[in-house]
Amino acid sequence: MASKELLGQQPKEEIGAARFIAKNPTFDGRNVIVGVFDTGVDPGAPGLQTTPMGTKKVIDIVDCTGSGDVDTSKTASPVDGKLTGLSGRTLSLPTEWPAIAEGGKYHLGVKPGYELMPRPLVARMKAERRKTLVDEGQREAVAAAQRELREPREGAAKDDKKLDEELKARVAQLEALQKAYEDPGPVYDVVTYKDGGGTWRVCVDTSERGELASAALLAPYRLEQKYGTLDAVSL
Repeated sequence: MASKELLGQQPKEEIGAARFIAKNPTFDGRNVIVGVFDTGVDPGAPGLQTTPMGTKKVIDIVDCTGSGDVDTSKTASPVDGKLTGLSGRTLSLPTEWPAIAEGGKYHLGVKPGYELMPRPLVARMKAERRKTLVDEGQREAVAAAQRELREPREGAAKDDKKLDEELKARVAQLEALQKAYEDPGPVYDVVTYKDGGGTWRVCVDTSERGELASAALLAPYRLEQKYGTLDAVSL
């Protein structure tokens, strides 16, 4: 369901579209199929959900950029309902998935998440991931080492110069690591297979933990008009 915030970004009143439709209620594109070449389309956009007749408005989506290509030539058979993904993670196959075609195998791939995202989004993702995955933990580790260095010690450790040197080196290494950090981004396992009905299906492990049940199992968009998202941060 469209949120009020998103609906407010559709300037129907400002451009006169709402008044035009009010005067011409059947001039809404019904029975017309339009092909659009664009840098991207959001099937979740509020204005692209249904036609006035109640049918799906976006009937097919085809990626022509190549950025979504994944090598899935590697095949495997599950053991106790699990596969080993190309990332090395253990992937748990949900029992509710449509059964694989008789004699079929699962095709495996792996995809760096940043290859799927436009540059402005990659920059934002790196900043947010650095803040949550690196900066907070690093600051705590540096503060702990500095605190231990400043606090008075008793007994044999009171004048332990080696301990002082070790703590100073620890602080220096932690600070250097924080400056040198490079974020490779998320890495997603990909599983695709042909089901018993002859439909190719694909799942991208957006959990990065092998929890395929938490990700969408998709067919070609034209068949089921279903889509998935990578995560809430990248939206």
